[in-house]
Amino acid sequence: MKIVHMADSHLGFSAYGRVDRWGRNLREEMVYQGFSKTVDKIIDLAPDAVVHAGDVFHHVRPRIRPLYVFQQNLERLVEAGIPVVIISGNHDAPKSYASLSPFTLFEGMEGVHIAHHYRYEPFEVGETTFHTIPFCLGPEDYLEEFRKMQEGRAETSGGKDVLVMHGLVEALWDRRLRTVGEHQLKESFLKSDFSYIALGHYHGQAQVAKNGWYSGSVEYFRFNEAKDEKGFLYVDLDTDPGSVKQIKIQDEYMIDLEPIDCIGLSSREVEGLIGSVCDDLGLKDKIVRLRLSEISREAYRSLSRRLLGELRGEALHIEIIPEFSDEPAPRETEPMESRDLPQEFRKFIEGEAAGEAIPAAIRDGVLAYGTGLLARISEKRATERFDAAQ
Repeated sequence: MKIVHMADSHLGFSAYGRVDRWGRNLREEMVYQGFSKTVDKIIDLAPDAVVHAGDVFHHVRPRIRPLYVFQQNLERLVEAGIPVVIISGNHDAPKSYASLSPFTLFEGMEGVHIAHHYRYEPFEVGETTFHTIPFCLGPEDYLEEFRKMQEGRAETSGGKDVLVMHGLVEALWDRRLRTVGEHQLKESFLKSDFSYIALGHYHGQAQVAKNGWYSGSVEYFRFNEAKDEKGFLYVDLDTDPGSVKQIKIQDEYMIDLEPIDCIGLSSREVEGLIGSVCDDLGLKDKIVRLRLSEISREAYRSLSRRLLGELRGEALHIEIIPEFSDEPAPRETEPMESRDLPQEFRKFIEGEAAGEAIPAAIRDGVLAYGTGLLARISEKRATERFDAAQ
């Protein structure tokens, strides 16, 4: 049996504020186009099944357009006779039992198997059992669901076994993004007796066990992914361990350039170097980061706004970052969604209170007021008006 392993599509992700003539975010449209191109390639390969290991959507409440794009491409796979197995990830899973999952809309589709109820679910495709553990509300829940899965496996025999999970294994925990719902997966989950282990959440393609892989994301989302090859994995389960072929989908469009050494240079000299680097690269449709190392504050303040404006108009997005000698480099993290702010605020205040930075007497009042205020802001921002362009 041959399967395609993919993950982290993040449909609905948008950034940079650049729009097309219909007012649609250009970055968001690139994500949709990449997803459709991925499905084109999968149909050409004609695998026996497709596994999506979580984070189909970027938001737990996706708008109409990402839902429509997903449904269109899901139907294309079904029409091609390719079964699909999907689990929810930390981005597209509600963080409470009271909320409805976006995957509810796709339940019951013929040939589509979706695990999104915070529990272990097995799916049979041919002679292969896909043991799926979707996003769980608590880190400890994964151990219980894994135990249930092991009990279920003991009752079956023969055929292939594929484990599908979403989270970051212990060996990669230092690369965590610190997003809400980012859970650590124990190394003990990586059992050698599975035919294959399909993981999602980490955006780079990485082998973490003899039979276990992260497929990575098809798109670039952060500059620390700029050197990655983006695509999916094509796995032959009939070999031991399953042979894995990396299928590239995207050309490199996110570029993290080497820093320009600006020690002792005037603003005009720095502008010349910036222009030369960007001309050599070609900025059209690219997302670029360029650091100006050891630049003086005076030279940076005097850089031509016209030049910088022209560069930003040519690229999809360009970040020119001064690195002054007296400031540490910023740590890269994933942009936070407004709906996640109340939970992050609560974690921050509880941490400060634990360190006695906030008196215990006022902690509860600060938490109640702050989380309530942020929840109202999040709810207001999440209120969606009908947009005919969607």
